Amino acid sequence: MNVLLLSQFFSTTRGGGEYILSLVAKGLARDDNRVFVITNRIDGEDYEDVNNVRMIFVPPTLQYKGGLPPGFSDNIRYSINAVREGLKTIKKEKIDIIHSNNFAPALAGSILSSLTSKPHVTTVHDVFSLCGKNYWKKWGQQSDVSKINVTLAPLFEKVMIKLRYDCIHTVSEATKEDLLKFGAKKPVHVIHNSIEPSVTHNAKPDPLQFVYIGRLVFYKNLEVAIKAVDIAKKTEPGIRLVIIGSGPHRRTLEGMVRNLGLEQNIEFRGYVGAEEKSKTIAESGALVFPSLCEGFGLVILEAYEQKRPVLVSDIKPMSDIVSNGATGYVLNPHDEKVWARTFLDIMRNPSKAATIGQSGYQLLADRYDQESMYKKIVEMYQEVIRQKAG
Repeated sequence: MNVLLLSQFFSTTRGGGEYILSLVAKGLARDDNRVFVITNRIDGEDYEDVNNVRMIFVPPTLQYKGGLPPGFSDNIRYSINAVREGLKTIKKEKIDIIHSNNFAPALAGSILSSLTSKPHVTTVHDVFSLCGKNYWKKWGQQSDVSKINVTLAPLFEKVMIKLRYDCIHTVSEATKEDLLKFGAKKPVHVIHNSIEPSVTHNAKPDPLQFVYIGRLVFYKNLEVAIKAVDIAKKTEPGIRLVIIGSGPHRRTLEGMVRNLGLEQNIEFRGYVGAEEKSKTIAESGALVFPSLCEGFGLVILEAYEQKRPVLVSDIKPMSDIVSNGATGYVLNPHDEKVWARTFLDIMRNPSKAATIGQSGYQLLADRYDQESMYKKIVEMYQEVIRQKAG
């Protein structure tokens, strides 16, 4: 197959959707398919040279800003330039199928499919407009958020469902349900995420240390973890929470930590590389992931890989990925006392935490292996191409 991938970011470290497309590209290239990627260049990012994968960089060059998406003008410029380069690539390289990420790439993919009649698959991880009451209002209250994006994003989510695509690829049954509620009519394929195998560190975990990894945005609900640390500190003063990631909610979270006097217990480490990220998970007693809205949560699998338990909110799909008491803990996202009690339980029972972590490691191997995900993606492509031709 000759596959055209559309994504504004194309990085193994900057986001779940981009990461999954990069794994798909590697798998296709390994099997002697030809892959063409139309993407923006990220300032300061290094790009891996992979045989059978050709990177086509289009303006503008983007600055990675943690949890902030590209601006409105960046989205428009990407869409226009992606369509221009896509038309040339489809004709010259005899592209068989187009696969786009959400938002601007999905728009470009839809236009290209309309102009060339090539089949188009679009990936949607989340339907943000269904992520709780007043989602977009709360998004706009964060630091440095574009007011234009806040106004236009919910409108574009509605338009997205009307775009030209032959099927939607999503990553959980929860997001599929949201898509259908939101008006999606075309086939929706659920293919669970996976991660590329990496080193499982043999570090001895510190039972007093917990780690959060992800964007610092309001719906990640880190407030409940910070309040839980404040409660648990009264019993175990040495408790620590390492927060890895950046985003527009960081200032608010830092202010909360200062107000509670938790500067010695909570560390904001910012963005770190893949090696430091996995090593920090391995050195921690557990991963904390209290998000209120999530399409999947790749970091859960990264914790499983390091044989560490995961604390998640009792919200799908996290409650589908984590089995309470078996591979982690599924907790009320609004009850810091429950989180504090769980922190203390992990600190007091490291052998129990190790057993739970081992169960997560086995689940990763059994259910979320990379090869299974890749094969299902290829089967989806083949089905779409076959239906288009027939």
